[in-house]
Amino acid sequence: MTNPRGIFRPFLRLALRRPLLWPALLSAAWAFRPRGWYRRPPFLPLPSRGYLRWRLETAYGEPDAVPPADEIERFVTWSAEMRRRMRPRGRVPAVVKLIVIVALAGFMVWVNLRAGDMEAARAGAAAAGYPGLLLASVVSGFNVVWPVPVAVFYPFFIESGFEPVPTLATIALGMTGGDLLGYLVGNATRDLGHHRLAGFRARAEALHARHRFLPLGLLFVYAGFVPLPNELLVIPMAYMRYPLPAVMAAVLCGNLIFNTTVAFGVSWIFGVGG
Repeated sequence: MTNPRGIFRPFLRLALRRPLLWPALLSAAWAFRPRGWYRRPPFLPLPSRGYLRWRLETAYGEPDAVPPADEIERFVTWSAEMRRRMRPRGRVPAVVKLIVIVALAGFMVWVNLRAGDMEAARAGAAAAGYPGLLLASVVSGFNVVWPVPVAVFYPFFIESGFEPVPTLATIALGMTGGDLLGYLVGNATRDLGHHRLAGFRARAEALHARHRFLPLGLLFVYAGFVPLPNELLVIPMAYMRYPLPAVMAAVLCGNLIFNTTVAFGVSWIFGVGG
């Protein structure tokens, strides 16, 4: 059997030498993922050895070949360009998304650094109180609307007179409310899909029947420690008919851990609100 590290080493060396190729490398890695990777340990979208051997043999005539780094660079660049051309028109370019994320990060830094000087903003936050914080957290929890967790503004809230424990609890509860919207989207998709999604529905139900509790544990770990939208798991689990109370309980516990970690991390960085 092929040692998978043999093909991964050139990718890693190329990634270290050419950081600008990271988007193309990640896109290629995602394109190589096997079907049903989420149903088998280690539950990661890693290419299978058999597929790697087949790709190497068709390209070089030898399943154990290790492609040169320059050929990998040409391949991932070409494949990324082809996928870009095949995307439907109207999608937001990745560069624009990156600029928006950087702008939001800069805004977060500016707000927390100037929290002590922004009297009008602090007065407005104090007037909105915990209900306003809850509403903002719901919007933040539905990450397709606002991709930055409200917890990154924790120092600003503390400077505005909020108490640490109620603030963290309100943020976690609000973000869980946003995840609830994701669950409802997944549930509605199940009802609207009809025959077009019948095959996926059957596979989802079979997965649910075999692994009832493992996905809930993975959802808790994901929500607590992975800085990505919870909807990536909540929506499919709603489609698989996982009960709403169980999904929301796992997400709420994870959100408590995640937002507490983010809040104290930001407080330590800015030296405020600890």
